[in-house]
Amino acid sequence: MNKKIRVLCLSSLLLGTLITASACRFMGGDGSNTGDKIELKIGFWPTSSDKRDVAMYNVWKEKFEADNPQYVITGDPYTYSKDTIGTKFVTKTLPMVYQTWFTEPETLLKAGYIRDITEILDEFGWTDKMDDGMRNTLTFDDKIYGIPRDGYGLGLLINMKTLGDNGLLPEKVIDGKRQYVLYNDNGTPAYPTTFEEIYEASLVITDNSDTKGLFVCSANKNGGWQLSNMAWNYGAELEVFDNTTNKYKSNLTDEGMVEALSWIQKMKQDRLIYEGVAIAYDDWPNAIGEKVAMAIVGSDIIHLAKTTGDVDMDDLAFVPMPTGDGINHYSLYGGTPFVFDKNTTDEQVRGILKFFDYIGRSPTTNKTNLDAIREGYEVAKNKNQPIVPKIMPWKNEDYLVQAKAMEEEYISINMVNYSEFFDTVKANQHAEVPVAAQKMYEILDDAIQEVLRNPDTANPVSLLTTANSRFQDEIDKL
Repeated sequence: MNKKIRVLCLSSLLLGTLITASACRFMGGDGSNTGDKIELKIGFWPTSSDKRDVAMYNVWKEKFEADNPQYVITGDPYTYSKDTIGTKFVTKTLPMVYQTWFTEPETLLKAGYIRDITEILDEFGWTDKMDDGMRNTLTFDDKIYGIPRDGYGLGLLINMKTLGDNGLLPEKVIDGKRQYVLYNDNGTPAYPTTFEEIYEASLVITDNSDTKGLFVCSANKNGGWQLSNMAWNYGAELEVFDNTTNKYKSNLTDEGMVEALSWIQKMKQDRLIYEGVAIAYDDWPNAIGEKVAMAIVGSDIIHLAKTTGDVDMDDLAFVPMPTGDGINHYSLYGGTPFVFDKNTTDEQVRGILKFFDYIGRSPTTNKTNLDAIREGYEVAKNKNQPIVPKIMPWKNEDYLVQAKAMEEEYISINMVNYSEFFDTVKANQHAEVPVAAQKMYEILDDAIQEVLRNPDTANPVSLLTTANSRFQDEIDKL
């Protein structure tokens, strides 16, 4: 090859390299043209089917990019799944920020999928504004691996009309209208406050109609999730720390857990619960109208009774979890955090936290954040979505005063039937087990399904002995 040809080849190679570098610099991770800007890939972007939500997010995107021209927002909707997270991380197709469950950050951290954002939170002044319990759930070795979106507590959703029509709630004339009420004249609860009272009410309801007493989950880990809360309210401790070995031990054979599972068995034997063996949580909104009288659900989705099940929210009440031992009314307390992909740079994290101001998810009280909160309420209102109190992720007083005032302005339910839960949930809250919670739920699902499949022959002690051994194996893996 002569010198001239070698120079031309070298020039072509350099030009190709420059073009490639330029393409990397000017094209977003999804192939979109971002210009010479920092791309922020947002995984909690609404899907195209949520047209009003997508429109709202697009307005927020435009405002943010106008005020922060160094960034460009890319919507990259992702629903967290244990089945997809590993593949998406390895193939570098995870968005930079996405939602998960409060049981997951430790697992994600150990897998190397998420990053610590402590210094940037300190820089923004957000660290000490986080709800203490939520921050603790996201903290490992004094480093914080996400920020909370919101919280929820489990409670008992009651169809007051069903109970009232069966003579289980008193009736009063209020504002010239006859309606069922939750409380007796002396102020004591007229609704079931114990599992035994749920059983007795369910007997009355099923004797008079085809409606069942209670919706009990048994699939997709939701059965174990709910059963754990029942067991706490029978006095159980499901995972104990061994100071000798400095490790956690499974305790699913606790007497309280046996009592809780035996109670489900009794309800099934007497045909008092929603029919089926593998019962999904997603089915409760369509059941609470006429198929079941009561359901254990999270406070963050009780609006689905209306939007999915078309039940009048005035016919419903949401009350604290029932007790089994007459003492404990614990509410399993969880929620949704935002976590950041391990490969997200500091500058991208800063940009995303700035964007949180534009979508009403930051603890600030500036006009941008408060306007976005109001816009969110307006969209929900225009969708005829019931607006229910939230368990706030931030605790700074200036934020709480303004956020709660706005919430009260938009709440669209009769708080007489809901306030007892929201007034007591903080005092009743109980964190999920610290190690392998999702595995525990999955294992307990199997025990519940066996009870539902063979209610007359299933042995709760034997089932929980097997479950205990399986769960200990999962703990040992970690």
